[in-house]
Amino acid sequence: MSKELPLKVRMDIRDLWDSSKSSVNDSISSLNKILGHSITPRIEWPVMWADLKDRFPDNTIFVPTVVRYSIAWYERLSGRLDNDAYEEWTEQLLGVLSDESTRKALSLHIEPAGPGITRPSTKWNAKLATFHLFVPKTEPVSQAKLDSSFDKDFENLFNTDVDAKDDDWADVAVETRAAAVKPVAVVSTNEPLAVARLPVLDGLARPHELFTSTAPYILIVEERGATIVVQCSHEPSLELLAAYLNKWSKSNPNDSLKRSILKVELVESEYCFGVIDCLTVERAMARNNNGPSINPTLILAFVEGVLGYKLINTAGSCRTYTSTTLLK
Repeated sequence: MSKELPLKVRMDIRDLWDSSKSSVNDSISSLNKILGHSITPRIEWPVMWADLKDRFPDNTIFVPTVVRYSIAWYERLSGRLDNDAYEEWTEQLLGVLSDESTRKALSLHIEPAGPGITRPSTKWNAKLATFHLFVPKTEPVSQAKLDSSFDKDFENLFNTDVDAKDDDWADVAVETRAAAVKPVAVVSTNEPLAVARLPVLDGLARPHELFTSTAPYILIVEERGATIVVQCSHEPSLELLAAYLNKWSKSNPNDSLKRSILKVELVESEYCFGVIDCLTVERAMARNNNGPSINPTLILAFVEGVLGYKLINTAGSCRTYTSTTLLK
């Protein structure tokens, strides 16, 4: 393997991509059983790394991100083929692949996306008889955006008018586009597609990335005696709340150390290392923690008014909020 790649990247390629036990291979095999054709992924890792490394200062997430995008490609295509609602589209795909596979093996070329592309995308190049998966020079996208992006692209896979408008493939003549397979008419709908297949485990991002980029976010505010506990699936929400409370904290004039009256702490999750999923607010001087409860109104107002969470349930001193808006 090329020594142009960092050691961690080479190790991840060996374990997550080249291994016969990898989830990528499982997804390829699963699609092969459904489709009846094997689509082999092809990628030039040194080229990918050279083009995308600036977006991956933490090289430990580079290969897992490419693996996640690739698995999603195979899984969304498999799910589409399994769905009777796309029977006509499936027949169209099978017809095209049957013609092309007699001349060459089918492949999925995974490449860096061009300038201005902000999401993973896929295309069918009729001239080369190859699928293409383009990885953008952006932060890793959420699973929901990844799935919806591929669903949209698969829908228009053989719609050459979309190809001409979106990609400007100059090497494909207008006459060639006109002679291409006629796209299937699809009734547009604003309703999201029902999830037919569960994600593959190795296709999911790490907890910090997954729950930061996956809505809805869940936030719970609970009063436990003289302590307020805020639990949230979106770590940046907790970090902003903690930073705000600490910035404007009131010092205790009776404390020789001039500590704040209230102690605000972020708590690491018991589920996984390095993830914050809880914030506690209590009086800094322990002997005062048996006193009256802490006024929660500022926290509640911040949660709803600043963070934009919506109250969905109240049970005693426990309030549950949710947000369907992706926050950065």
